[in-house]
Amino acid sequence: MKTLIKPLTFFVFISIWSCGQQTKQNTTDNEKTTPMIKFWLGTYTSNPEQGIHLIGYHPDTDKFDSLLLFGGVKNPSFVVSNKKGDLLFSVQEIGGEEGGSVCSYRYDENNNILTKINSSSTLGSGPCYITLDPSEKYILAGNYGSGDLAVIPINEDGSLAEAVQEINHSGKGINPSRQEGPHVHSLVFHPNGKQVFVGDLGTDKVNIYDFDPSNEKPLSPSSPSFFEVKPGSGPRHLVFNKTGDKIYLIHEMTSEVGLYDYNLEDNKIIHLDTYPLVPKDFDGALGAAEIRISQDGQYLYASNRGDANEITVFKVDENTGVLDKIQTVSSGGNNPRNFGISPDGEYLFSGNQDSNDIYAFKRNPNTGIIKQLDGKITIHKPVYFFMMK
Repeated sequence: MKTLIKPLTFFVFISIWSCGQQTKQNTTDNEKTTPMIKFWLGTYTSNPEQGIHLIGYHPDTDKFDSLLLFGGVKNPSFVVSNKKGDLLFSVQEIGGEEGGSVCSYRYDENNNILTKINSSSTLGSGPCYITLDPSEKYILAGNYGSGDLAVIPINEDGSLAEAVQEINHSGKGINPSRQEGPHVHSLVFHPNGKQVFVGDLGTDKVNIYDFDPSNEKPLSPSSPSFFEVKPGSGPRHLVFNKTGDKIYLIHEMTSEVGLYDYNLEDNKIIHLDTYPLVPKDFDGALGAAEIRISQDGQYLYASNRGDANEITVFKVDENTGVLDKIQTVSSGGNNPRNFGISPDGEYLFSGNQDSNDIYAFKRNPNTGIIKQLDGKITIHKPVYFFMMK
C-alpha cells in the first residue's frame, strides 16, 4: 500500500507545479468565512511526482489551495468518488501491451490521507472514462484505445475484483484517421439507473445496455441497442435532463451539441436538433469536449477545444428541452478538456490541458451567465473534475 499526504494550510497566490514542486503563501483564518469548494482532479502525468490532486477554492478570496497530491500513478485522467466520499477511483490510461487499469483508494478526510487499495485491469487499452453504478457495487470502465468496456465489482472493503464482463464494440466511421475502429469515450447511466449509454467516437454510435446488478454479467443489449449520429460527428460525452427523456450529446469532431428525444414509452430515440459551438465561417481545428447541465436543469454548458478554446452556455427550455445559446466565453487557456460546476451552482472551474491551468468563473444561477475571475492555479495537464459534495 502507498500513502502520500501533502496537507496544506496555505492559499496559493502564485502556484507553479513542475516536478511536484509548488510555491505557496500563508493566509489568515479570518478570511475563511465561506466554505471552501473542493474537487478531485484527474491529470495526465509525465513523471512519478505528478498524479491525482485534491484542490480547494476559497470564494471569499478567489484563491485556489492545493490540498493533496498523490503521485506514482500513470495517467489518472479520470476520477470518481462514491457518495460517502471515503473511496476514490481512477483510471490508469495506458495503452499498448501493458493495458489500462482502474485503481481504488481510501480517503481519510479528517487527516487528508489518500491510500491506494489496489488496481484491476480494464481488459483493454487506454481507459478514459469510469462510472459507478447506482448501488456502487460495480465500476464500469470504457477503453478508448481498444474500443471496449469492462464491468469490475467493488468489494466491501473498497478493493476491486477482476472484471466479470467485457464487451467489445465493432465497426468504424468515415474519418480514417480518427474512426478506424471503435473508441469508447463515455459510459453514462440513465436517470432510471437501469440503462447505460455508451458514446463511441469511432463508430458514430451511442450503444445502450440494460444494467441488472443481480446478473453474473450485469450488462445486456437494450432495445434499441444503439442510436446513430451524423457520420463523422464523433460522439463523446453526454448528459440527460432530469426526467431522462432528452439526451444532450457532444459531437467532438464537428464541435456540436446534439439534442435527442428518448420516448420512454415506445423506447424510441430520434434526433431533434444540432447546435454548433462555432460560427459557420469558423476556420480552425475543432474538438468539443465536456458537457454538463446545471443541477436545476435550466442551463447547459459545453467546452470546445481546437482553435476555439471556449465554453458555451445554453438556456434549456423546460418544456421542450430545446437549447438557446446565450453566451460563449474564453476558457482562459488552451484545450479546455474539462470543467466543473460547484455544488452550490455559484462557480465554474475550467481546466486547460495544454496550458496547464485552471481558472475560476463566477456563475449566476438565475441567468446561467459565467464571468471569469482572477483565480488561477497551475496544474500539469488537468483532465477531469469531480466535485466533492
